[in-house]
Amino acid sequence: MERVLFWEIQQKQKKLFFLILFLLFLFYFVCLGFLTAILFLIAGSFLPVLNFWQSPHFLKYLFLVIAVSSILTALNFLKAKKTGITFILNRLQAYPPQPDDRYHLAFQNILEEIKLASGLPEIRGYIVPSLNINSFSLIGHDGKPVIGITEGLIAEASRDELQAVVAHEVAHILRGDTYLLTLICTLASFFEQLLNFLEKERERPSLDILNRHSHKEAVHPLLYFAGIISFILMYFFSTLISRQRELLADATAVELSRDPMALARIIYKAQLGNSYLGDFSLYTPLFLVPPDSREIRDHFFDRLFNTHPPATLRLKLLTSMANKSWRDLIAQIKEQQKRRERARLEVKAQEERHKERIDSSLDDVSNYSVLSRIQTANLQERIWMVRGASGRWEGPYTSNSLLSLPFFSPGLRVKNIRENQEGKAKDFASLRQAFYRLYRQQPIDLQSQNKCPQCQIELGEAYYEGLKIKICSNCQGKLVPFSYLERIMSRHEIGFSPFLKNKALEIEKNLSHPDWLKKRSKEKGIAYCPQCGLQMVIKPFSYLFLLPVYKCLHCSLIWFETDELEILQFLMEKQISH
Repeated sequence: MERVLFWEIQQKQKKLFFLILFLLFLFYFVCLGFLTAILFLIAGSFLPVLNFWQSPHFLKYLFLVIAVSSILTALNFLKAKKTGITFILNRLQAYPPQPDDRYHLAFQNILEEIKLASGLPEIRGYIVPSLNINSFSLIGHDGKPVIGITEGLIAEASRDELQAVVAHEVAHILRGDTYLLTLICTLASFFEQLLNFLEKERERPSLDILNRHSHKEAVHPLLYFAGIISFILMYFFSTLISRQRELLADATAVELSRDPMALARIIYKAQLGNSYLGDFSLYTPLFLVPPDSREIRDHFFDRLFNTHPPATLRLKLLTSMANKSWRDLIAQIKEQQKRRERARLEVKAQEERHKERIDSSLDDVSNYSVLSRIQTANLQERIWMVRGASGRWEGPYTSNSLLSLPFFSPGLRVKNIRENQEGKAKDFASLRQAFYRLYRQQPIDLQSQNKCPQCQIELGEAYYEGLKIKICSNCQGKLVPFSYLERIMSRHEIGFSPFLKNKALEIEKNLSHPDWLKKRSKEKGIAYCPQCGLQMVIKPFSYLFLLPVYKCLHCSLIWFETDELEILQFLMEKQISH
């Protein structure tokens, strides 16, 4: 591949920049001129004075349309340049790769490799929290390229496939496609931001019922107009985008990664699985595979309005580069899935692990858990009463339980029943200090920090599905941040023993029984967060899987008791496979 310096590419894009800017001005000029001409023609039929076809009026009218179109073009461009990239990344909820995630580190390493191979000075990576398979590239405000991939892609792709995806996005950057697409999508994002602003204005409550009604009626036409303008503008600019750019980027990616079948496999997975990322129709040209890729055919209207060629055409060209057929591609994917399934680390249930221990007792695991909870609950005294909304005293609570109440505040009326003292919470030194530590994001009790809520032993660190989590070496309980759950459920390093699968299936049968769920919740008892020390609440894991788990809403953490995380992961994989 011919080596092209990135600054040379940027110089070549300047002509394209002025062309887009002129076309944007032309777009405003035509739309504004058409609408105002109709208004003046209607007004001129009633008032001859307003007949703007007369030469002095027409020149003033023409000058006014040019001036307003120029102002709108400048505002659109400056707003897009200032906030467009940030708006797109925020809309995709993209974030930089996390250093504690092995999958994210692998993505960073591949970015570095492809950057050196392509000659680009810098590439910034972003992760989109979606289980679907897709990627995109942008040019940032500072001229530095950005490559983003979804969690689904990073979980599903092998290393060579991930290399091929990054090479494909780098190919767009090298060819200048990313510059054009970023410019178009940021210009279109101006109208989406306007639309979002007007929607918020419409939803803002009003004290005056009559004014609220008239406000909504006034906003509706603006919403409608802004929505039409954004889509017209997108389709107007999309006619400038050649579908051949994807085929050329595929070819350039093969030159960088030297593996056409890897790129073919990941495109096929995105096409066969799901590349949909939400309502991002304005940003379709950015993606590796368009969200509506299954609907694209090689027909006249598809060739006219779609920015991507059919996936079947891309796969045909890629497989031909490797002298392979469509059947070879399918066979490779099936063989890859079999290898990944065989490579999964089988996890056993706690009962199985106990049987394998030579020095283990024959006590039932559930009895052990109950004793652990009793020991944990007795660590603190219940000496605090609190005056509720009804004016009655409620409790008694431990200090940590008191601070975890959703209505707790320093001005709340409390009573220390051991010392027989009553007053505001902030008047008690222990509560005031604990509240201050929470405010500073510090643990309430240093002695119980990083301790298992059940066993009260020090938690260790371990990797689970490529993520660093806290784990108890005794009961195998796991402390997991909320933000890790989607990643854990999308990855498949961990397998499950037949005994654990049967245990999960038994629990699945009971998830639809309210009495069983209530009993399970009552059996859990009290547990304190290993990070902040507040009492954790017992809530269903999700609306789909109602298994009760411990959650710390202050730290956004979940404490999974023995085998709970593995059971939920197996049930979710089972549902997805069906």
